[in-house]
Amino acid sequence: MNFINFTEHPVLKTERLILRKATDLDIAVVLELRSSEEINKFVGTKRIQNLEEASAFINSCNSLYDQHKRIFWLIEFQNQVIGSIVLHNISKVDTYAEIGYKLKPNFQQKGIMTEALQKVITFGFDKLALTTIEAFTHKNNIASIALLEKNGFVFLPKRKCSTFNYNRIFKLESKL
Repeated sequence: MNFINFTEHPVLKTERLILRKATDLDIAVVLELRSSEEINKFVGTKRIQNLEEASAFINSCNSLYDQHKRIFWLIEFQNQVIGSIVLHNISKVDTYAEIGYKLKPNFQQKGIMTEALQKVITFGFDKLALTTIEAFTHKNNIASIALLEKNGFVFLPKRKCSTFNYNRIFKLESKL
């Protein structure tokens, strides 16, 4: 399936999780995920400060989806939004995307992000025909580095992040 044929935002399901589009009903939880100091301690991007900014973020994600540049999912576990995962900077020409994720602290270290990451990677390679997925993570984010390595991502020591010098870049290539 080619990305350009998507008319509806994809919903991905695993044994325990539902990955779905953010809507206006999710403004409060998006604010929580993107403003929390604990959740974002290793993230350099600007934190969202209020409900209006959370709404604008959701609208931006949906607009970038329409442009085929980003797919942002909220992660639901037992009918509760507990995190997010995104494929962004999608390039159909280069068959490339970057992946990012956030998870509420009380749900970390339970295999949840592994489950979500594996589902999104499979989706990216199988449905978007990506050949490369990269992740940029803080050099001190040991849990994120372990998650990436456990899922086959390889550290690229010679590549440097032009935005945040503390980020390390990891790469996963399709086996096809």
